[in-house]
Amino acid sequence: VVSGSDDPDQPSTVPTLVMAMAPLHKPAAQVGRNATRALASIAERGHPAGYLAGDRAYTQAKAEDFQLPARSLGYDLVLDYKITQLGHQGSHDGMVLVDGTWYCPGMPETLVNATLDFRKGLIDEATHLARIEERRGHQIRPKARADADGHTRMRCPASKPVPVVRCELKPGSEGPAATAKVRIPVTDVLRIHRPKVCTQESVTLPPEAGAKYAQALPHESPEWHATYANLRNSVEGMNGFVNDGAREAIDDPERRRIRGVAPQSVLVAFQLFAANIRKIDEFLTKKAAEAKKVRKLPPRRRSKSITTWAPATAATAGADDATGDPDPPLTA
Repeated sequence: VVSGSDDPDQPSTVPTLVMAMAPLHKPAAQVGRNATRALASIAERGHPAGYLAGDRAYTQAKAEDFQLPARSLGYDLVLDYKITQLGHQGSHDGMVLVDGTWYCPGMPETLVNATLDFRKGLIDEATHLARIEERRGHQIRPKARADADGHTRMRCPASKPVPVVRCELKPGSEGPAATAKVRIPVTDVLRIHRPKVCTQESVTLPPEAGAKYAQALPHESPEWHATYANLRNSVEGMNGFVNDGAREAIDDPERRRIRGVAPQSVLVAFQLFAANIRKIDEFLTKKAAEAKKVRKLPPRRRSKSITTWAPATAATAGADDATGDPDPPLTA
């Protein structure tokens, strides 16, 4: 687990560091459980929890192995999906989970399948971004933060006291005093079979509802892109840093010539510890130079005339300049 900044516009004021690791294990096996072990270690040491991003391997994990434990530790997940996971992902009390976010059941199919259609090449990027933005008017919003057990009260966008859309199923959003411009299209099915979210001002969302795919930011929105890219770049940058062949080279088994998972895990932990020390040392050196306003100048290049590299003349071709001895034969 690598540290990173929660705010893409405000880079971290401290170096990116490895915060925890699980004991070495078979790659791609029990990804969620091993991540949870590392995250639990961070929580036990008293570090704060914020956004948590991972690649699609973590989206694939079982909710009880990764997503639910991570949320219980206070993390807000920022996830990406395979094309087969896009679109409608679940429902609860009439709310529909689309690309990780809860929306009104009246949201049009063109918006439900916005990212799916884009990845299939059915719409262009501009249309995709416009539809992602249009989704916001249909988004179900939390009424308050989740309680200690992870239950959250959610409200329809047309619910009182401040409806942000108009909907005939919520009379309080209609009338001359209403200021919202977006109208929810209500189908005959919704009129006849009104789900709980359409008949109550708010509903309770349990932690297990949509647990596998739900995330903190609307997928493919500008804020999602900025946050996800920022955190993923942090971990990929650290991967390159610790794999440096002239330094820790943790991807090189020749650097750990010892048998057994436990000894190997201990050695990798020390290598990551050394990488953190190197990161901190470089950071402090840079800060000290900035404080002294020391600016490292690029090295000056000395130009050389092409005559410097000209072949030897016929008079000197067979003898060494200093000794006069003939040169050894050259094989091509």
